[in-house]
Amino acid sequence: MRLEMEESGTWKSCIGAISELVEETNFEFGEDAVEMKAMDPSHVVLVDFRLSREACQEYDIEESKELGIDLTEMNRIMSRAKKSDWLSLSFSEDDNTLAVTFEGNGVRTFTLPLISLEVEETPDPDLDHTAWASVGAGAIKDGLKDASLMKDNVTIKLSEENLLLSAESDAGEAETELSPESDAVEGLDVDESSKAVYNIEFLQKMLKGAGSKDMVEVSHGTDMPIDLTLPLADGKGHLRFLLAPRVEAE
Repeated sequence: MRLEMEESGTWKSCIGAISELVEETNFEFGEDAVEMKAMDPSHVVLVDFRLSREACQEYDIEESKELGIDLTEMNRIMSRAKKSDWLSLSFSEDDNTLAVTFEGNGVRTFTLPLISLEVEETPDPDLDHTAWASVGAGAIKDGLKDASLMKDNVTIKLSEENLLLSAESDAGEAETELSPESDAVEGLDVDESSKAVYNIEFLQKMLKGAGSKDMVEVSHGTDMPIDLTLPLADGKGHLRFLLAPRVEAE
């Protein structure tokens, strides 16, 4: 089993974001894609990752293989990669390891022992979202930083007019408005206005793998989990998160 990518940046950023929420899990190296789905330890966030074979320069996987990966250790290894490094992942069945190789200024190889995990299947919840938007990650990150000055939670509202991020406390109020007229909003589709409250720290971890100019697909409903999806490799994959809402006392 071996796959290669001409740049390590996509795998590096995804592992960095996933490892913020999940310490270890199984990755399915299938004939058509690499996939994983897992919950964070608190069962507040669902993480769904997929990278298709078309995103790779070489994809030599004849039979699906489930590999248990310590994401903390994988992230430590990927921190040594430059974005432009050629990345190779190869599985050794003899010693149950995954070799991670960077080719740039020289060839550097790390060997990661794999782990045996019993992971429960994680089904997607059945959500009837009523509002959708495509928004720049940088604008959302700025809105979350502003809101964090006031509170640990942020209220997210989606309407035909805009996407609003707001937080209010005794210290004051912060509000970020992102309208379709702004460069930050690529699209807005609202059947019914929506509103819910979420933990800011979780949202920031979910967006860690997104560059400031990357577009984030937002799917939303009142008092429902928010769906944030980051398209990968020109649509040849995705990194998707579902975050449960917070219930605030009136």
